[in-house]
Amino acid sequence: MSVEKGVAAGKWSAADISIRLVLNFAVSVILARILAPADFGIVAIVTFFTSLSAVFIEGGMTAAVVQRQDTSREEESAVFWWNLFASILLAAALVALGPAIAVFYGHPVIGPLMYVAGAQLVFSALGAVPSALLTRELKFDRLTKVGITSSLCGGAVGLAAAFSGAGIWALALQTAAAALVNSAMLWMMSDWRPALHVRFRHMKRLVGFGSWVGFASLLEVSYTQGYALLIGKLHGVVDLGYYNRAHGTQLVPSALVGRLINRVAFPLFAQKAEDPAAFRRGARLAIQFVMLLNVPAMTGIALLSDLVILVLFGEKWLAAAPILTILAFAGMLLPMQGVNVQMSLARGDTSSYIRNELWKKAIGIAAIVAGSFFGIIGLAWSQLVYSILALVVNARPAGRNMNYGVLHQLADIRGVAFAAIFMAIIVLGLRQLLTLSPVLLLGTCAIAGAATYVAAGFAIRSAVFLKAWELFGTRRRKTP
Repeated sequence: MSVEKGVAAGKWSAADISIRLVLNFAVSVILARILAPADFGIVAIVTFFTSLSAVFIEGGMTAAVVQRQDTSREEESAVFWWNLFASILLAAALVALGPAIAVFYGHPVIGPLMYVAGAQLVFSALGAVPSALLTRELKFDRLTKVGITSSLCGGAVGLAAAFSGAGIWALALQTAAAALVNSAMLWMMSDWRPALHVRFRHMKRLVGFGSWVGFASLLEVSYTQGYALLIGKLHGVVDLGYYNRAHGTQLVPSALVGRLINRVAFPLFAQKAEDPAAFRRGARLAIQFVMLLNVPAMTGIALLSDLVILVLFGEKWLAAAPILTILAFAGMLLPMQGVNVQMSLARGDTSSYIRNELWKKAIGIAAIVAGSFFGIIGLAWSQLVYSILALVVNARPAGRNMNYGVLHQLADIRGVAFAAIFMAIIVLGLRQLLTLSPVLLLGTCAIAGAATYVAAGFAIRSAVFLKAWELFGTRRRKTP
């Protein structure tokens, strides 16, 4: 796979992910102004069980379809039917357990919400294999159309429900509608169809890789969303709602960059896994580019968290601002971790991958338990500690196999760090000097900070900035 094709795929994927994230976040902003923090807290609890069930359903099999370049129709069909049957069984389990979960948290609405959550599981399972095949083939133009349309439809359903007085149901219906439209359109955009008569033994070749990925995904969901169970029980759904909104806001830029690189890097890395020199060059380029975008975004959010919360969500959400500041610093390294994970997966190094996941989650759980004694602020600090230690663990295979460990990776982004420091000085100075409305102050600081960041990067002649200009700036000038 050529770099040119990878860049083209990256552009389509960037359009898909960025537009979807912006649409979903815009809808969440409107819903946050209509609904109460407790509504977001309750839905966060339900979402944990939905996400956990989705991992059990998929089991890493669709990731194995992407990783394997030569899967047969029988293998792909077996994965499809497994996903579908498992989703129906787990949807029924969610419905059955709903009343007990509602009693445990003291919110009866959780029980009925599990019906919508179960339907969402089945809808998502229907589109998993077509999505994996389109991803493997880098057909992101089709995935872009699917993703944007499903986000628009889900957002429209959620907003219509909220404005009609549906309350918390607006959040549940939004995600279920998006999942249904997403899978329906994947079937329309893909030529692939499952065989009607298959045997699950056809998945045998995929089970080794897929089961490890599935287990690691189970650990990841348990850790990254397990905070909902802890906060919801120990501190209540209102605090959980504040934490959820801060976490969701921090994830917009970091998830945009992280998902983009994960979607494009995995198939590209998988095809370069047998060429160590090309593999290392691709890894360096990926890390440099994701941090070029993510570091200034996270720095800006951390420094302007109160203005971000006030402008977007309103005064009733200001308690989320200090949480957002801490989580923004934690999210600074998130895409870099993602690149290292994709390198391990693409090389098929499942033993190192799962060993690292076990280490990371042990560290993360210990950090959460310790942080929980200090409330939601303590939990936020635990995420920052985990983010730093997780990068060290994630980078170990790259250091061992390619001599590209965490110190080499950090050295490659030193220009980004210097430019971000200059940006932070300007933003902090403007906050002290200017007396403007929150909207104008936020906009002024954001524009001035971005301009300073870019100017500083080129002024110090950072290799990352120059490479980005070479790849994207010169290409744009050559386009007729």
